[in-house]
Amino acid sequence: MKSTLKVLQILLLSLMLLFSASIHSQNKIKVACVGDSVTFGAGIQDPEEHSYPAQLQLLLGTDYEVGNFGHSGATMLRNGHKSYWDTTEFKKSQDFAPNIVIIHLGLNDQGNNNWPNHKDEFEQDYLDMIAVYKSLPSKPKVIICKMTPTFSGHHWFEEGMRENFKEIQSKIETIAKKASVDLIDLHEPLYRFPEYFPDNLHPTKEGAQIIASKVFSAITGDYGDLNLPLLYGDNMVLQRHDTISFNGTANYNDTVTVQFNNDTKLVKADFNGQWNLSFPPMEAGGPYPLKFSTPTKSVEIENVYLGEVWLASGQSNMDFMVRDMESAATVLKDSLNDQVFLFSMDGKTLSGEKFSADELKNCNAADYFESSGWTTSNAKDLESFSAVAYAFGYTLQKKLNVPVGIICNAIGGSPTQSWISRESMEKQHETVNLLNDMRLNPMVDTWVAERIELNMEDHSKTKIKARHPYQPTILFDAGVMPIRDYNIKGLIWYQGESNADHMDLHSKLFKMLVADWRSHFQNENLPFYYVQLSSLNRSTWGRFRDSQRRLLDIPNTGMAVSYDVGNEKDVHPIKKWIVGQRLSKIALHNDYNFEIGYSGPLLDFVNVIGNTLEVHFKYGEGLKALNSPSVKDVFIANADKVFVPAQTKIVNGTLQVWSPEIKNPRYVKYGYTPFSNGNLVNSYGLPASTFSNCIE
Repeated sequence: MKSTLKVLQILLLSLMLLFSASIHSQNKIKVACVGDSVTFGAGIQDPEEHSYPAQLQLLLGTDYEVGNFGHSGATMLRNGHKSYWDTTEFKKSQDFAPNIVIIHLGLNDQGNNNWPNHKDEFEQDYLDMIAVYKSLPSKPKVIICKMTPTFSGHHWFEEGMRENFKEIQSKIETIAKKASVDLIDLHEPLYRFPEYFPDNLHPTKEGAQIIASKVFSAITGDYGDLNLPLLYGDNMVLQRHDTISFNGTANYNDTVTVQFNNDTKLVKADFNGQWNLSFPPMEAGGPYPLKFSTPTKSVEIENVYLGEVWLASGQSNMDFMVRDMESAATVLKDSLNDQVFLFSMDGKTLSGEKFSADELKNCNAADYFESSGWTTSNAKDLESFSAVAYAFGYTLQKKLNVPVGIICNAIGGSPTQSWISRESMEKQHETVNLLNDMRLNPMVDTWVAERIELNMEDHSKTKIKARHPYQPTILFDAGVMPIRDYNIKGLIWYQGESNADHMDLHSKLFKMLVADWRSHFQNENLPFYYVQLSSLNRSTWGRFRDSQRRLLDIPNTGMAVSYDVGNEKDVHPIKKWIVGQRLSKIALHNDYNFEIGYSGPLLDFVNVIGNTLEVHFKYGEGLKALNSPSVKDVFIANADKVFVPAQTKIVNGTLQVWSPEIKNPRYVKYGYTPFSNGNLVNSYGLPASTFSNCIE
């Protein structure tokens, strides 16, 4: 009898557990992930564990049931080559009775076998699919996604796919509005990680993790509570006289309260966790308290200043530290200024050896830079800061008598292309090739290409997804994207050493860089002041300096000449204070209306007078040869462009040049010797730029 009772008890308990499990299963929130091969997890080892729906399941936990209804190759288009409408996954996703549907389709529609002939059908087909899911008995919430990236290495990229992709992304935004559904942006966070797309279309498990995280936040509204941008912190400097914008992320629909300078503003975080609000422009001053808060978290910043904010960038001569400059001890003792505030972004990985596994892990857009936070210019923090940037900021502060903030993100050895955004590089065939051909590319300066090869040796064997800091776009992704929403007054730039062997390409890249950064900082007139390379005994440097002079045709740029403070054998000359001061003179004149000399003589035009060339200059007032009766490093040529040393004389503010060997002169060069002893200056003592009226 007891035995029978025990069996009945066990049976009853089992039935209760089964009933409880059934009820729990029925109460689970069902999420249907609808899509193509990216949803399915193509190219990922063990997609049942590492596809984005599988990783989403882990993030959501046991209260949710996630179904993977991805079908490789599927199109949204009903008339596409493999329409999702015709797949068994489409039927299964409806039978799943979902409570939430996540749709990520469109990647296969961009092919020329689909888009050109059926593009006008895409919008209605998508709206119809949304309607099908919305009409299910389970009445699910439908969320659609902007497509994950298609990278330039795809073999159809320049054969229409680039343009088709953009059209589809635009249509998806329109569809979201028409259907009144929420939209997840899966493009932007992944676009900065091409290393996670080995075939230029399908993400690795690391890329799938980013997708899962974005979808998790969209479903739950959980964006990790209040998070603030990189540049926010004690001693931060905000740009005076500009609208003061604050932004960040918070959980969906949370109210974010911002208290600043006795004013309070509130804003709600949107579906994507984003929030931003503005305060009116203010005069220079501080320190002021600043507080951000949500219902569950607050961040207080004690000292915030209003003043002038500049970004300093480039390669090693901008990164060159105060402690290594000429007269460093004097600067660190007598030129400290507690109204100059420094923010340093330093690259974690840079060496002349093969990168270790740990170093490789830092070679991506999320982890490459390590930031100092804002510091005052005390001796301890200043000694490792950019010498040129500090000289610039110090001189500005002394003239303006307001707080000055300097952000420096320069990386030694970096070429121009590493600082340009992918969206800009993808527009032209020449730069698309630069993006795609990464290994010993003949368009890349030899030193740069060999350093990449050395550092990344056997990198593929480590299975660590990485990009070299000298490869295209990575420093933009890692060092510009995180700060682009911060208002700055302008930019100072010292770079070119790693592009000096390909000066024509550099000129194209530099123009792209300036336009690109102005676009991302949302200021088409953003001042951009750069340093002309110094003197060094490298064969291309004279012509390169002249190519930099010609870049002054870009509006609202300025150039500080530095060949007179170069070093014949050292690419890192130590007279950095002079260079920073020259940059500051440009800013003080152009941006702050100081009537000061800010440019050395610049070639204006050349007249031919018999066997003599008469060279006219802008900014040539008080033209003279410094410490010599004649101007040095001047050459002259006939139409054949065979140059010989020239004799010179300065007459009424013009430079006259001639040679007994040249009977019909047409061309002149000045300062073209790589390590130049050129000595032409104006009344302000500022050196003339390297120049020639001969374009080689």
